[in-house]
Amino acid sequence: MTARTLRLSLLLMRRSPFRGVMLTVLITVAIVVFALVTELSRVSQQGLDDAIVRDAGLRGSYEITLDPSLELSPGDAYAAMEQVAADLHMSMWGYWEDLPEVQSECPPFQQVGEQVLRVLWRSPGVPFDLPFGQTAGIDTQWCIDGQAIPSNALYLADSDAKAIYGGQLYIRSDYRNLVLLSTLGLATRGYILVSGRDADLSGQVRATVLERIASIVAESGIDPAPGVIVRRVDQADQSVRAAANGVAVTYGVIGWGVLLLAGLGLMVVQVTNARQRSWFYGLARALGADGRRIGALLAVDAGMVLIAGTALAIVVLLMFAVPVHDFARSAFGVESHVVSASLLRNLLLGLSALLVTSTAVPLIQTLRRDPLGVLEAPRD
Repeated sequence: MTARTLRLSLLLMRRSPFRGVMLTVLITVAIVVFALVTELSRVSQQGLDDAIVRDAGLRGSYEITLDPSLELSPGDAYAAMEQVAADLHMSMWGYWEDLPEVQSECPPFQQVGEQVLRVLWRSPGVPFDLPFGQTAGIDTQWCIDGQAIPSNALYLADSDAKAIYGGQLYIRSDYRNLVLLSTLGLATRGYILVSGRDADLSGQVRATVLERIASIVAESGIDPAPGVIVRRVDQADQSVRAAANGVAVTYGVIGWGVLLLAGLGLMVVQVTNARQRSWFYGLARALGADGRRIGALLAVDAGMVLIAGTALAIVVLLMFAVPVHDFARSAFGVESHVVSASLLRNLLLGLSALLVTSTAVPLIQTLRRDPLGVLEAPRD
């Protein structure tokens, strides 16, 4: 039945080539516009998100500072913070250690004074790979206990990264013990949890942290409340993020709207075509063809148009791949790929909906007609 249905569909398509060509062009244009708008939405959203992160910090990020008086080991504290992140459906970004204040022994030490050096960890024993050697243009030599610390062991965030890393001077983890041995104080640790949401969860974060830490320090009789400070890192960015989300929604509406209009055009043409072939379908039903066979014929007819339009659209998109890539890199500073797995998934979903709609509507109209009445009706 499939081979006969396909041959019959091809025969009917050859008898009305203009309709097939116009529908193929319509679907091609719709897919190309959908792909370009979708990719433009993605790269613009990514560019805006990167800019917001540079200005305001990670979205929904919270800094949990634990005072050394809590006497928590790095392993116990990290495990407790991981559990807090799991309880609140957040992710652990990492944690920092602020080493006790230390003053450089190399001139001009009097210009710098005592500084808190910070070490940044992904997890206990795993340091962040920061761009050490970049110190925002500040050229100051550090010496501790007679040992010179090279500039490639220090990092100071510039204006683009200050919202994430702050204004602290970072030191490479292999110099951590040197600083600790040269001082008498204790290191302070702070953990960064990221929710990815705009809602302020500071109260919930603090309550959950106190709940997790209380069981660890219960034997020592320490009250954890004074030693826990929770601070929202990203500040005053909700309106900017809302605007960025609005841009993404607008692009999405445009892209899916174009595909919807193409689907409506295909459905209208298929309905009109089915009405013009009403005598043929009536004769087929009178000879014993059921609705399944009629539906298969309509589905193959619409499917051929969608397949041809998709193939042509992919060819066109590949031709535009390099210009779109260059534009995205120059305008937004991100990589762009007009043909991607996510695009193909969305197209499969959208085209499947178009196929079902453009088949079901004319099929329902065809089956509602009395086949004998169609055969007896006068034809122009």
